[in-house]
Amino acid sequence: MHSRDKWGWLYVPWIICLSSFLINLIVGFAVPGQEAFYTGGISSIFVYLFVMGIVAPNQTFPFALGMSASRKDYFLGTTAAAVLFSAGNAVLLLLLSLIEQGTNQWGEGLHFFSLPFVNEGSLLMQWLTYTMVFLYLFFSGFLIASVYRKFGKYGMFIFFGIILLVLLVAPLLITYFEGWVDIGRWIVSSFHSLNDLAPWLLLKGAIMALVSYLLLLRSTV
Repeated sequence: MHSRDKWGWLYVPWIICLSSFLINLIVGFAVPGQEAFYTGGISSIFVYLFVMGIVAPNQTFPFALGMSASRKDYFLGTTAAAVLFSAGNAVLLLLLSLIEQGTNQWGEGLHFFSLPFVNEGSLLMQWLTYTMVFLYLFFSGFLIASVYRKFGKYGMFIFFGIILLVLLVAPLLITYFEGWVDIGRWIVSSFHSLNDLAPWLLLKGAIMALVSYLLLLRSTV
């Protein structure tokens, strides 16, 4: 079912990402002689997968149940599609980063696919890191969609209200207990690259996937 939506899963995210790359490349050629510059355009494909995690269940879940698919099978199939998408796109991003490095940043000092903190360690580690980040973002969106399917719009208000409350209260508590310095030291000492952060994201993604599955088991169409 998901494989039939090639535009949504394959074409659109890369059209967005490569369009951003092309614009940045044109800017690089238009301003010759500048030093190396970095762009966050690659983030578009990561944001897209987060959005896809929200949109895909709303588009396909009722249809899948209407075709007599079980909730378990739907979840497993969607998870498989997300894993394949994440692993495949991680390979493409890694190849593009290698090409970028081999061409001296496209001859213009443009760091679009190859970025410090991100492209560190072995090629296998970089591929695993990309894949884990993709899956984390997808299931972040998938959890939002699952909350909506289970509790409706009022549940969404409560869900985002709780998140907003946490985001407002947590900084106040950290400031009150003077914990910012300790947190900063822990971050600096623990995370030297995205490779160090990715396992934590994968763990959070796995938890969100489990919660999403439990919500879907009890949701209505």
